[in-house]
Amino acid sequence: MLSCISSTELQNIIYVSEQKPIDAFVIGKPIRKAEWETPPKVRVCASTQLTMYRVENAVKYWERLGYKFEYAYKDFIIDCMNPRYGEIIITLPEGGFSANHMAATRLYTSNSTGKIVMAKIFILPKNGRKERVLEHELGHALGWRHYSERQHIMHPNWKDGGFNSKGLRKTDLTNDKK
Repeated sequence: MLSCISSTELQNIIYVSEQKPIDAFVIGKPIRKAEWETPPKVRVCASTQLTMYRVENAVKYWERLGYKFEYAYKDFIIDCMNPRYGEIIITLPEGGFSANHMAATRLYTSNSTGKIVMAKIFILPKNGRKERVLEHELGHALGWRHYSERQHIMHPNWKDGGFNSKGLRKTDLTNDKK
């Protein structure tokens, strides 16, 4: 009943070189490839060494944009290999994870509805403490693709990203569907 986005479709933040970035004119709005059936529960693997404070701040970023989550302090777990239905799990990367990537997110969608039913965020402890990385990956877990506007939270390059959330507010999406 579930389809897994292939590893070639994993969304990543990439380290960029010290070369001067090329300014690009961005046309259009951010694109969301799927959305959740129900508000997801967030579980954090203890091995990530993320603090609840850090996770809460990242979740609150998206809550301020109108998204709903289920999470609690007890959701730090030791044994966490795979997400369960309705969960976003934050864990260490699996084998084959490139040292050039800061983090990655894998979505699992329902074959019948196309809605997201699970997500898995892969993140190294050192990158989980960097500002915006966890917020960016939660954006992917909510179904958002990269958006190349400078200073945008979903920018593919960490150095060019920021906290701009243009086009991501839940109320903006409701107004677009009218």
